Amino acid sequence: MKYTAKKIVLMLVTMILVSFLTYTAFELVSGDPAQAMLGTEATPARLAALREELGLNRPFLIRYFSWLGGLFTGNLGVSFSYKLPVWQLIAPKIEVTLWLCLISFILITVISLPLGIWSYRRSGKIWDFMHTAFNQLCMAIPPFFIGILLSWGFGIVLRVFTPGNLPDLHAHFFDAIRYLFFAAVCLAIPRSAMTVRMMRSTVIGEMEQAYVRTAISRGNDRRAVLTRHVLKNSLVPVVTFLGQTMAELIGGSIVVEQVFGIPGLGRFLVASISNRDYPVVQAIVVILAFWVVLTGTAADLVNQRIDPRLRLEGKR
Repeated sequence: MKYTAKKIVLMLVTMILVSFLTYTAFELVSGDPAQAMLGTEATPARLAALREELGLNRPFLIRYFSWLGGLFTGNLGVSFSYKLPVWQLIAPKIEVTLWLCLISFILITVISLPLGIWSYRRSGKIWDFMHTAFNQLCMAIPPFFIGILLSWGFGIVLRVFTPGNLPDLHAHFFDAIRYLFFAAVCLAIPRSAMTVRMMRSTVIGEMEQAYVRTAISRGNDRRAVLTRHVLKNSLVPVVTFLGQTMAELIGGSIVVEQVFGIPGLGRFLVASISNRDYPVVQAIVVILAFWVVLTGTAADLVNQRIDPRLRLEGKR
């Protein structure tokens, strides 16, 4: 419990620090938001009125804490480009991107963990060569190229989906999930290859430990030792790696969303940067940073449940 509390407190402190640095940086970069929103229609009277409306006349720290509270209440300011509340613009896109990342993560986990164990049990010169060659191939192919192939094969030739036309998640849920599945495959293939290699090398390293040799020398079945002890110990670094993968999926989704025409968070971030829509960019950057911190903390907590040594450390 102590370990969990420490991790949660550290996560919250990190999030506050990240949000403060992000808010400060964009305050310096964006200049006068009122001037940016009014553009050529700006007059001294209208500038003063808009600054008063947006609360720009208040002290910096008060504005920061008000904005920080808006992260939880949905009040993140107004977009320069759309003149609409930022949260209203990004909330539907967060939902799309989270579904894309969730499907990718499920694919990575379901594919890579059993395949990593299978590749260890098939060790040998020929199998090692085939495993290494296939892994390198999967890691070398860029996700956008896989996306182009899938869009052409399943979208244009087989017409399983219509490229660039994501169905509405609420009105046509299963059609939307099917569309997102192909985009998720693009993200999952290279990361699954990395996870398979990680799982295989971790199992090999654990099987060479002294406790495994001792257990086998006492007559224990090698497969039973692998199932009961080695796999559990091997999961700790793999779970950490999967946590990092989950954090990276949102970043990787930017390219895939562009290829498939998915109206997600990454695609909207690119467009907002091009339009210099700083309130939107600011909000998305903080949300992405929060996601990275959250997934890292979640991986640590899962490892704490797996590894007894971490549980003992948490009681100190």
